[in-house]
Amino acid sequence: MSNGLLFYWFSWILWTIVTFIMPKNRLRTILACWLLLLIISSNSYISFDHFQLSASYLVLLIGAFILHTRLSRTLFHVFGSFTIMIGYTAILIWMNHTPLNLFLPPLVTISCILFMLIILTTTGLWNRLACSLLGMSGGELLYSIIISGYLIPDMIGDKRFFDCILVITVAILCYDLLLILKLKITRKLHKSIPKSKPLFRKQAQ
Repeated sequence: MSNGLLFYWFSWILWTIVTFIMPKNRLRTILACWLLLLIISSNSYISFDHFQLSASYLVLLIGAFILHTRLSRTLFHVFGSFTIMIGYTAILIWMNHTPLNLFLPPLVTISCILFMLIILTTTGLWNRLACSLLGMSGGELLYSIIISGYLIPDMIGDKRFFDCILVITVAILCYDLLLILKLKITRKLHKSIPKSKPLFRKQAQ
């Protein structure tokens, strides 16, 4: 299921959530326009030399760079994005030389490994989203450059790439929601447990 169905499905769901559920502010407008641009430009392609890339890839890359500039500890998160980039490229190369595709869909394998790498590398919702988007975009470009040396045609930012991007994005959002839910439950449990009184009071001296 790597023909773009997951990309369109999840991107429309995210756009609906951002447009109708998020508070009305500048961030909501920017995110809604960015997601809409990704969807609209998904069938547009740009060719130069012997490379071909989708217009959505450029929209995603520009958005990831802008998101990175808004983060604190920029150098640390750039290193995290670089780690994810190398990891994503290595996974793509490894998948082409192992028979794992016979047992598991590539989308499942790539998404699971990258999700664990992102969780271990960064913390915080926006930090994880920024590092994953920039790292995977850079990894997609690096992988295409590597295989172009062997005269293997490949499109930068194809439907397979965007399926993986949206699956990981949704996984990060769900993971963050689970953390928030866990924190709320823990706080309620602490409030509901009565404080125990000491068995022996200290005698007044």
